[in-house]
Amino acid sequence: MKFSNPNLHLLVLGISAVIFFAVGGARAFRFSHDFVPVYTGAGCLLHGCDPYDTSQLEQQFFRQGGRVVDLPSWEIDVPVYPPSTFLVLTPLTLFRYPLARLLWFLLNGSLFVFSAVLVLSACPQSHRWLATTLGSLILATSGILLVLGQPAALAISLVIISSYLFLRTRYLPLGAFLLMLSLAVKPQIGGLIALYFLAQKIYRRYAVVALVGALALLLFAGVFLKVRPQSANWTSTLRTNLAATLSPGGSADPRPANQVAVGDVNLQTLTSIFFAEARTFNLVAYAAFLGLVAVWILVVPRSSMSPEMQFLALAALSILSLMPVYHRFYDTRLLLLTLPAVIAVFQRRRFLGAIIAVLTVLAVISVQYRVQLRLVQHAEWQSIFQHKFLFILLLRQQNLELLILFGLYMIAILGIRSSNVREMQSSVYQPAGQLHH
Repeated sequence: MKFSNPNLHLLVLGISAVIFFAVGGARAFRFSHDFVPVYTGAGCLLHGCDPYDTSQLEQQFFRQGGRVVDLPSWEIDVPVYPPSTFLVLTPLTLFRYPLARLLWFLLNGSLFVFSAVLVLSACPQSHRWLATTLGSLILATSGILLVLGQPAALAISLVIISSYLFLRTRYLPLGAFLLMLSLAVKPQIGGLIALYFLAQKIYRRYAVVALVGALALLLFAGVFLKVRPQSANWTSTLRTNLAATLSPGGSADPRPANQVAVGDVNLQTLTSIFFAEARTFNLVAYAAFLGLVAVWILVVPRSSMSPEMQFLALAALSILSLMPVYHRFYDTRLLLLTLPAVIAVFQRRRFLGAIIAVLTVLAVISVQYRVQLRLVQHAEWQSIFQHKFLFILLLRQQNLELLILFGLYMIAILGIRSSNVREMQSSVYQPAGQLHH
């Protein structure tokens, strides 16, 4: 990994890493509510209880050293993770909850910092300070992943590291293994990226290993739960939990009236503003997503892509990954993977690259939750909730920024493709002209 002025760049990145750990550590050992369902669920997987039954989860949690004050609100932190998540986290159940929480904190923090270092090393050497600044801003403001103990931190870090290894064609078996673990923990984070590598011949067999391996982990964990008496009905319990999260006021309900949804970034949080019925706003969201995927397929070249174009394709795909199903604001840290593409666009089109850089930071650092708190505190401003477009601008700007970012990447890819074609044509015709003279 080569850095210009390495000491200064590493110093800036090191300071942002310290902030990342400090912000996360200041509250992680009093919260980590998102860690409790997966850690205790892993214990249930081993000991025969149902990881989706909150009463059984609580009993298992206390057996593993948890305290009442550490319990999350089950109405918000409804256990809906796939069984493969619990299987991946079973090594942590060797330790009682306080130590497991510390190890989880250190593991997620270290992997996320390492993924940031790899991404910055993959950026073009020019404009290194821009890359370092963007990477440091994302890193320093991602402490919420550690505060909540979110499995998204592990899934995002692993998919970024595996993508780096694939694109550098180094340690490909390790890349496949890490991608498999990421898909097993949170498949909605890296699913599209895995399919992208599957479509590329050079990575195909490793992507197949990752996808098949993740599916095998899911099936094994599901069957293992099914054959144990206490967890035999886990599928029906999971369906009940999923229905509860999507019902009006549930933790994954995207409707404008649900204040929790202000942190969601999937397309349903926009379509539900215009359509009240769940079936309708879901269908519109899925149709919009498929339309964007079709645009991506039409715009992105299908063969002989340069490393620059591969990073651009992955950047647009990372944005798409946040749109079809439930995603919270912290999942936007997947945009760390887009930094090489940001710099590539900035090299070619300075103004376009600058806009993409600013929107990337804004899409990661969500301000809409703070805006909502201010509006709720001042009753005279609550009429804004009745105006759809004002509501989007103030309380759904993160969702809007992602859509704009995707469009800008499509423009950038088309522009760079046109430039490459012109350069190829000039290189073909120039020697002929010289021979003629």
